Amino acid sequence: MSNFAASKVTATGEGLAQARQFTRCHLTRWGLEEAIDDAITVVGELTGNAVRHTAAAAEGAWLALATSPRTVMCIVRDPSPQVPAPRTADQLATDGRGLGVVASLSSMWGWTVEGDAKAVWARIPI
Repeated sequence: MSNFAASKVTATGEGLAQARQFTRCHLTRWGLEEAIDDAITVVGELTGNAVRHTAAAAEGAWLALATSPRTVMCIVRDPSPQVPAPRTADQLATDGRGLGVVASLSSMWGWTVEGDAKAVWARIPI
């Protein structure tokens, strides 16, 4: 069985908190409690990156959650074609670790650029 839900994320602390709550609510509704902690962490990193590092700070971003029999897919679409840039070892000492966290919690992650926007996604195993 597959499920799908999407929500606009505003570039505010409240908007980011709502994205995490949206994730918790839908995964609970879908009976996927075992994936909630990892999915909330991944969603927090992806939405936080979108609103801090792209034009989504003004326009917001979109969060989508989808499931397949063994995966929760977390997708964040923002209005920037700039691809995500994982930090180097030197940068990790003083800067964010978000994409490293996403990589460690997901079975796979990546991005797709479509015109002037991109979608960054991560697959959480269930």
